[in-house]
Amino acid sequence: MKELRHYFLTGVATLLPLSVTVFVFWFIIVRLGNLFHPLFQVHPWLARLPGWVATLAGFVLFLVLTLITGWIATGLIGRLTLGWLDKVLKRMPIVKSIYSSARQLTDAVFVDRSSLRKTVIAEYPRHGIFAVGFLTSDERIVLADGRRALFVFFPTAPNPTSGWLALIPEADIAETAMSIEEGLKLVVSGGVIKPTDIGTFIRPTA
Repeated sequence: MKELRHYFLTGVATLLPLSVTVFVFWFIIVRLGNLFHPLFQVHPWLARLPGWVATLAGFVLFLVLTLITGWIATGLIGRLTLGWLDKVLKRMPIVKSIYSSARQLTDAVFVDRSSLRKTVIAEYPRHGIFAVGFLTSDERIVLADGRRALFVFFPTAPNPTSGWLALIPEADIAETAMSIEEGLKLVVSGGVIKPTDIGTFIRPTA
């Protein structure tokens, strides 16, 4: 009985990640591919395509349009047009709050990932409690008492796009050997995905 239980749990642990990965990719392909279904109904020949072929073709079309948009956006005319559109949307009463938040999120995730410098450990929000954070700048801020401090962003789990920003004295920050990717995985997984011996990744405070 114990062996059967072991085999079952091993099978679940093996199949679950694969199933989730396949489901997520299937969901994305179907949702994005179906966006162009009305367009395919315009032409009689395209309307006769099997459903799965139309969905796959719609997904490929979405990828092509995204690449073309990115290519145009990197050009001079594209940058000027997007800059003008950005200013217009940020002045619209209701749209500006939604657009600004979405813009900041996409820039942080896809464009400006270099804004996170190092993965660190610090006592936050009070002494005795250690939190995983990320340096957002290498610039030292001199406090009134002469101590040097750094800005540290502490993301929330499992959503690292929100969190708290704290100005912490440099002497109270412990650097780690974890990369930004490893630190983000640790936060997003709620501590489930972590280095084998996380203690060896923490360097003594200088």
